[in-house]
Amino acid sequence: MRAWAHDKLMNKLAAARHKAEEKRAEAEAHRNQQATRTAQEAEYIRRTGRIPSSFSCWGWCY
Repeated sequence: MRAWAHDKLMNKLAAARHKAEEKRAEAEAHRNQQATRTAQEAEYIRRTGRIPSSFSCWGWCY
């Protein structure tokens, strides 16, 4: 009985670790995607000297 409960707990912990690792990987991929997009926007601004219309600054312009 005790070994069964221990195995059940270990499986539960392994599943939680696996889920957390997937979340971390997803967050890192999102950060990389955002960094790439930011770099592309910065390059566009440097090249043309103007801010693209898709660039929104409502949160920090005030």
